[in-house]
Amino acid sequence: MRTWTEPFTCRNRWAQRAVSSALLPSTMVMLLWAQPGFAQNNLGQLLDAGGKLLSLEEFGEELVQHVLVGPTPTGGNLEVIYTSTGTIQGIGSLPGQQSVLNASSPYDGAWTVGENGTVCATMNIRAQGGGVATTLPRRCQFWFKLGERYYLSDSDTDRSAKVLVRTIKP
Repeated sequence: MRTWTEPFTCRNRWAQRAVSSALLPSTMVMLLWAQPGFAQNNLGQLLDAGGKLLSLEEFGEELVQHVLVGPTPTGGNLEVIYTSTGTIQGIGSLPGQQSVLNASSPYDGAWTVGENGTVCATMNIRAQGGGVATTLPRRCQFWFKLGERYYLSDSDTDRSAKVLVRTIKP
């Protein structure tokens, strides 16, 4: 009797071809259906792919009061919400962890409108178990959109500037 841990092997060529031809279309659909903007790592790539700068009004309409998810600059993950009252709330995971539910640290802070169409934020990251918080300095960033993904960047002109992706949590 075969167990789930044993590798699948085909006993004859016809069965092997049937399995291969059945997997090919589904694999192609997955590759072709990938969201645009998935691999944008810097502002130049984002703009070349068609990314557009969000106005402050668009930021407020599309992102405020929605849970945003994405990676941190250090390789962790976060879930964060920019509230309509100017506060920030969320949780984040350490680098290498796939979910914010495992070993998460709470975030809080404040956001304001900055100069030149930026959104500025100051965030406190609390240690697990309520330990001492680390306060990140105020940082003003530009927000961009490509497809259903949002990106934040320290610059709106430096094409080599790193971008971080955010999506609205369903």
